[in-house]
Amino acid sequence: MTYIRRTPGLTATTSFTAQDSFLGTTITSTQNSKTTTFTLFNFYSPGRPEPVARLLPTIPVPKECILMGDLNAHHAWWQGPLLPTARTSAASHSLAEWLESNNFQLHNKPGLPTHHPRNGTTPSTIDLCLSRGDITNSIISLATNHDTTSDHSSITVTLALPSALPPAVVRHNWAKANWQTFEEHIRSSGIDLTNLQGKVDTLRAVTNITTILHNAIDVAVPSGHSRKP
Repeated sequence: MTYIRRTPGLTATTSFTAQDSFLGTTITSTQNSKTTTFTLFNFYSPGRPEPVARLLPTIPVPKECILMGDLNAHHAWWQGPLLPTARTSAASHSLAEWLESNNFQLHNKPGLPTHHPRNGTTPSTIDLCLSRGDITNSIISLATNHDTTSDHSSITVTLALPSALPPAVVRHNWAKANWQTFEEHIRSSGIDLTNLQGKVDTLRAVTNITTILHNAIDVAVPSGHSRKP
């Protein structure tokens, strides 16, 4: 799955799917007259490199794209000294050759493992991030986090993209607040805190109280909007 946060000036459209394992999302970021469009590929090659190695040569890959996912491929390009010769395959070589011939740039640090098998076998680098086109210049950093509940590390990529107008900042005029209205709104919510049972109930109550307070402020305190500089 790919989740795109709702952000002003950012649009996302599913542009490619295949075999329930391969997903492409076209993302457009706009600020004034500047627009950046690229495709984010989220790929999982089930169990071995053959599925992704067969797929890639058959699809029109846009010039501007980022390709991420568990490709289950072992190759010296990204494995570095971790590469066990016995685990290489023709599909892995074919995949690497296709990526190289299509001008993809690797963002992983070769030899930094992303998969730590629970059966005790050698860690490997199979969760990859590659890109091509000008979007490559927008990639500020890639971080690999090994502290997860999975046998795979998480990979976080940071991009610098043009955005729309900065978010509006709500500025409340507290001097003109109608505190009677505020109190009435709180009382009318009817929230009951006498029967909380454990952590889940408590967290839910905190969330509800926060929502009620924000709603009461919206009703009782005049506000305006401005833009961050």
